[in-house]
Amino acid sequence: MHLVLEMMGKAPSLRVIWGGAAALGLIGHVAVRFRRWLVLPSLVLIAITIWIQLGDLLDPHIGPAIVQQAGLLYVGQACAAAALAVILCVLGLAPKRAV
Repeated sequence: MHLVLEMMGKAPSLRVIWGGAAALGLIGHVAVRFRRWLVLPSLVLIAITIWIQLGDLLDPHIGPAIVQQAGLLYVGQACAAAALAVILCVLGLAPKRAV
């Protein structure tokens, strides 16, 4: 049980995950609206952040401990937040409306 509590103490909270995903997605969106070629660096930055934050879930020893402590809802919301960041960034590629 001590291992489980120790692992969850190192995992970011859902508030941090959602806030970071929204911030990265919005920054990427603004950058892509400014220059379209910035979509690639933005997506690479998002992918690296996702890998760093959620990489522990893929570990065969740490991942099950986090799932046991936080539940599958934590994993689902973490993945949904990652998808939000990517979607917001890619939405910046949408053509601008003519006024």
